[in-house]
Amino acid sequence: MSTFGIEEEFLLMDREDHLPARPTQEQAQQLTTLEVGGASATPEWLACQVEETSPIFHDSATAMDSLVAFRTALHDAAAPMGMDVVGLAAAPDIRPEPAAPSWNERYTRHAVQTPAIAADQYISGLHVHLGFPDLEVAVQALNGLRGWLPALVALGANSPLWRGSEAGFESWRSIHYRRWMANGVPPHFKDLEDHEVRVAMLSAFDVIENPSSLSWLARLSHRHGTLEIRACDVQLEARDSVSIAVLIRALANYTLENPPEVQFTQEYLDIALWQAARWGLGGRVLDPETAGPVPADGLIETLLQRVRGHYTSEADREFAEAGIRRILKNGNGAVRQRRAFSQHGLPGLMAMASEAMTACS
Repeated sequence: MSTFGIEEEFLLMDREDHLPARPTQEQAQQLTTLEVGGASATPEWLACQVEETSPIFHDSATAMDSLVAFRTALHDAAAPMGMDVVGLAAAPDIRPEPAAPSWNERYTRHAVQTPAIAADQYISGLHVHLGFPDLEVAVQALNGLRGWLPALVALGANSPLWRGSEAGFESWRSIHYRRWMANGVPPHFKDLEDHEVRVAMLSAFDVIENPSSLSWLARLSHRHGTLEIRACDVQLEARDSVSIAVLIRALANYTLENPPEVQFTQEYLDIALWQAARWGLGGRVLDPETAGPVPADGLIETLLQRVRGHYTSEADREFAEAGIRRILKNGNGAVRQRRAFSQHGLPGLMAMASEAMTACS
């Protein structure tokens, strides 16, 4: 049995022009010190972003209560400032000038180190932390999840627009994010010692400030003592975030009991990841158990069947299955964004995203 936690990165958008907001330092401090439902707000890379860090969860019901309470409080705090808070994984349109970094010392250093990347880093993710008895088990789970990362990208895709028009990708964030060092699918590790040795070798480079600078889509978090899954875009609604998180926990438990027979090469998984970001649930995605691409929606249904006995409770299983099938029926965030944008333009998209931010069912 593993615990889980959730990090959500949100964009602050100007209610007048629907572009990334430009909060004052005082406004940013007010928003990034919010604590509600056991969750706390912290600065993210840009001044127009806020990250939510949840408490440790054991079940989906508690997670839902916490995320909805936090999202609602953050939404209500930003509204009087003329800002919307939205779960969009890429800003649909941006200003011509470079983005302003947050007033956080660490992110300011990163912005100086990577100016051209920082200039348009308007992307936000959903990070799921899984707690295990020890990091040796976490490495085994990391190895087991490698082949499933493309499917998670497709399921959680929520960034189809960029610079005011169609990006051509379901998850533009996934492509945009590839500019970072040590990105994409992590390598296979023999054990924890192998992981530590290889991370230490990478940390010798000047661009790696510490292990948290490694941008793999699944990595060990020494700070939290967890396995952190970073493959999914931030979600429009809390229900989608919790459903995906609970599914990932069940999938990790499944892979621990059913280790993959094939450890794919990184180049194979890299192509599979790119394909998942391009077409999302509307295309084909790698099935790591058959070692080939299959229709994404069918694979997600198959995944639900494979992990059925690996949830920590029947309530969690029912919650996750209902939530994931809801995504399959209504479309992931990318589909919903495109629908709103085509019908009502940027104002309609922002209205939909703002309403989804506080949705509780």
